[in-house]
Amino acid sequence: MRALTKRSATPHDVVVQDLPKPEPGPGQVRVRTEACGLCGSDVHAWRHDTGYEWINPPVVLGHEAVGYVEALGEGVDPSWIGKRVVPVAIDGCGVCDLCERGFRQICPRRTVLGLSFDGAAAESFVVPEVRVVEVDRHLPASTLALTEPLSVACRAVAHIENAADGPTRVVVSGPGPIGTMAALVLAQRGHDVVLSGVGNDENVRLPLARALGLRTVIAGRDALPFIPTAWVDASGSTAALDAAIAAVLPGSPISVVGLFARTGPVDFNAVTRKEIRLQGSYGSTKVDYQAAADAMAADPTPWPRLVTEISLTDAASALERAAAGHDMKVVLVP
Repeated sequence: MRALTKRSATPHDVVVQDLPKPEPGPGQVRVRTEACGLCGSDVHAWRHDTGYEWINPPVVLGHEAVGYVEALGEGVDPSWIGKRVVPVAIDGCGVCDLCERGFRQICPRRTVLGLSFDGAAAESFVVPEVRVVEVDRHLPASTLALTEPLSVACRAVAHIENAADGPTRVVVSGPGPIGTMAALVLAQRGHDVVLSGVGNDENVRLPLARALGLRTVIAGRDALPFIPTAWVDASGSTAALDAAIAAVLPGSPISVVGLFARTGPVDFNAVTRKEIRLQGSYGSTKVDYQAAADAMAADPTPWPRLVTEISLTDAASALERAAAGHDMKVVLVP
């Protein structure tokens, strides 16, 4: 089978190569891949950036996948055969205190599909049964490949909704895939939403957001259309987080889903005096995958417009496109 493989710790040393089809072990399923998205972690691994030195090549990349279960290992429920599924990208040991409390994605012994072990940017992949989630059989494969990043956005939105009493006036900063998806989910659920970006985002991301019906602003240039009662930061920018703390009404929740290349001082005096509820949001769990599936089923219209399909055979150039940010979401199709 063809698979996108990171061969070594040398930056950009990836190749689409023929590998034996993996056999599922006890408690595992093999999935025939229909589509697999590329995300920032794939790009970081491709470049072997700082923070990704722990990856032990060779490893098949990819975790934003969808496909059909085609083979089972020993002890797996036979009803999985033929079902359309997405894999949970990050999962924990299942037995520690954090896992038992529902925080499997931040378990100290968590593993990442496509980084800790061979992933889904291939014609088939193997994953534990506990990590598969059944999805719609009718939506396009490249749309369902968005389930994992959409689940991350849904988790960030859930933190806002759990802290707020009813619909909010919410700013989402960072119009990349997670921020745009979070804004779409918030709008779908009846919140008043504006998506905030910077000047370069006017090239691709903000025009696409407007075409999807979202309101947009350029941070530092345009005034917000309201005083926000909630904020989702998907930018990883200290300037955006500072703006959120300054702008929201007292008592408002701020959900931080973006990861920061570098951290600066946060104005915790303002957080304290305004009783701001500052909430980190990392990864997602099966509950969030189900929320993502529900969001796509409720309105299938916007999601395909986020996708650029590229053949798995052109995966090296696809990584370059993903790194350049000219496409909202690059999805490989075997």
